Amino acid sequence: MSGNKTAVVTGGASGIGEATVMRFAAAGWTVVIGDINVERAGIVAEAAREAGAAAVHVIPLDLADETSVAAFAERTDDECGSVDAVVNSGGILQNGIRFNDMPVDEFDAVWRINVRGTLLINQAFGRRMTVAGSGSIINMCSLTTYRPSPQPAYAPAKVALKSMTETMAADFGPSGVRVNAVAPGYTLTPAMKARIDEGARDPQAILDKSAIKRLVEPSDVAEAVFFLCSDAASAITGVVLPVDCGWLAYSAYTSYASQPG
Repeated sequence: MSGNKTAVVTGGASGIGEATVMRFAAAGWTVVIGDINVERAGIVAEAAREAGAAAVHVIPLDLADETSVAAFAERTDDECGSVDAVVNSGGILQNGIRFNDMPVDEFDAVWRINVRGTLLINQAFGRRMTVAGSGSIINMCSLTTYRPSPQPAYAPAKVALKSMTETMAADFGPSGVRVNAVAPGYTLTPAMKARIDEGARDPQAILDKSAIKRLVEPSDVAEAVFFLCSDAASAITGVVLPVDCGWLAYSAYTSYASQPG
């Protein structure tokens, strides 16, 4: 059981965020779902209660709006008190585009939500956790944290989140707060499925470059997140953990000029 622990999950209404909510729920935690889609979050909340969550709170959250983030943190305080884990799953994707063709507005939107929104959440809860002297924060990196991709807004944003994770880990560590990140591979979220269906992603190309010949499931990432927030990871901070079916290793291995016979 959780021992009445509380986890905050942004973007908890779908995809990796939803799977993360369900993983904490199965362990008996209280879960706070922050999402702009309150209706869908309510559906996830009901499933989380049935899965064993001690309690579930749905609080509206727009990561692009500083006032919304502040209100979200205040309501979490009022309804739950102290928080043991914060998981930054909220964010938006970007389809492939040539660098010169990308509208600056698209860049601004990705960074406003994925980087600035994550920073705002981390400041709001980081202040509380460092005063309390305990807690775990998880940021959401990506394969693009380590490899370039034709996503000139999304990829640099995920590199920035790696640096943010390391900076926070060093800053918060002496107070007893751990900060890590996960780097999901090509994950079969609803957003990914939609992009596959519209031809914006090639699933066979992904499998061809993966050591384990399948796509990552949201539950795979949720398990890694839960581990990093658990006491089993009490000596781990400042790391980015790839959950990618071996894509990073295999794509490099198979591109070597001389392959073994």
